[in-house]
This record gives sequence, structure tokens and C-alpha cells, in this order.
Amino acid sequence: MSKIEKALQKAMENRGSQQHLEPAKQTKDVESTESRAEEYKALLEVAKEIDPAGVDKHVVCVTDPYSLVAEQYKRLRAKIIRDTAKDNRNIIMVSSANMSEGKSITSANLAVSIAQELDHTVLLVDADLRRPSLHKYFGINPQYGLSEYLQGTKELSEVLIKTGVGKLVFLPAGQPPENPSELLASARMRDLIKEMKNRYKDRYVILDSSPILVTADAIALSRNMDGLVFVVQSDNTHKKDAVKALNMIKGTPVIGIVMNDVPEYLSNEKDDYSSYRYGSYIKSSAA
Repeated sequence: MSKIEKALQKAMENRGSQQHLEPAKQTKDVESTESRAEEYKALLEVAKEIDPAGVDKHVVCVTDPYSLVAEQYKRLRAKIIRDTAKDNRNIIMVSSANMSEGKSITSANLAVSIAQELDHTVLLVDADLRRPSLHKYFGINPQYGLSEYLQGTKELSEVLIKTGVGKLVFLPAGQPPENPSELLASARMRDLIKEMKNRYKDRYVILDSSPILVTADAIALSRNMDGLVFVVQSDNTHKKDAVKALNMIKGTPVIGIVMNDVPEYLSNEKDDYSSYRYGSYIKSSAA
């Protein structure tokens, strides 16, 4: 089994799940792709870890899945899958130029939206090690996460959280470290990304990074990404900042640009889907 599989299995055991998964038999032959896929799906079907009632209202793909806003995230999902599936470009970073422009809530909704699709599993990673916020949107307060794993003080099985939301697994940031840029650029992080990327073709990994112009963290992380979803905030993100940020991570393909916090309607027709734009429900206080 892969590191992710072993970690999920151990996490299930550590959290006292009453469900039992028979260990895969060890043989000299390479385990078939189908059996590995079935095992992974079984691991994702264990008891829920996140109470939907505690999820922040801005995670509309959970709290209001039939809303116009949730529909826009589904459109974003469709575009990303269309543009990335063929070449297995499944490691995607979500970022912005500056703080409070909506990158984290975009990460959460995009991950949930993909995880609710029938054909894909998702690992959502809070890679904003300085100012993590994804755990707050899911109504949880994990003590450990990616930071501790990269420092070698925790195993992956101790920090993964099975959400019970579609086929979504969450890796929180953990406690802010003293050297976030170095951790994100480390060989241990590269190995983790490689493992996450290559094991299954149906898995998407969504990483919420720190803002590009604020720290060097996003630049270090971007070197190992297959694509970038770039979030700009209407009437707040300056064009020069957006251009500067994108120039700083040249080489990482931009697979989507989300304009956040725009007026809900551009016409007087309240039911006109065509007048709606991404993230109009998300307020500027979102991380």
C-alpha cells in the first residue's frame, strides 16, 4: 500500500472506527490497480469526522448546494477537470496576490465540489502554514497537521481527517512553524506531493497556499504544482499586484481565475444564471 493508503488505514484504527477493513494480502506480484482503488475507496467510507452543522455558511457546496453560488463552483470544477484530466495534472494550488481576497474559501468550495462528483476523490491541503483558516470553515480545531508531518514529529496517519463530505480527505496546516518556506520547499514535501500525484488518476489534490506577494511560501510550493487557480477580489485587488504575483510564479500554468466578492447580479433578473459570477456570496473577510 502507498503512504496515503497506510496513513488512512492507521487513522481509521487510531480513531476507533468499528468498521473493519481486511488488510491487503502481501504477495510478490504487484497488486492490481483495481484492488488498490477499491481499498482506497473503502478507507474513504469510514465514519464521518466533520459535523455538517458546524460548517461555515460560506462553504456553500456543503451548506447550500443548490444555490446559484454553488453552481458557479461546479462550473469551475467542470473547467478544471476538462483542462487537467487528460494529462493527469491533478496537483492544484489556489492562491491570491494578497491576504483576504478569498483564496481559502475558494479552495474549500472547489475541493468539496470535486469530491461530490462520482468519479473523483480529493485531498484538500491547508498549505498556508502561517495563517491557516480552512479548519475554521469546516468547524474543527485540529492540533496537528502538515507542519508537524514535514517536521517529522507526526505521521501522516495522525493528521489526516476524513470529512464525510463526498470523497474528501482534509490535511490541516497544524501549528505555525518557524520556517514555513523551508518546510514547503523540503524533500519531504516534494516526496509527499509525488506520492499524492502518482498513486491514483482519479484523485485531485487542492492546496491552499499563502498569498504570493506576502511570503515566499507560495513560490516554493508552486514549483511542484500542475496548475494554479488564482483568486482576485473585485474592487480590491490592484491590477499591478495581480500581474506581479503571476510573474513571480511563472512556469506554473494558470488553469482558472476566480473573481471574488462581485455584485450578485449584473441585471435586474434575479433568476438569470448568466448574470452571476464566481464568489458573489463570499465577503471580503474570507481568507
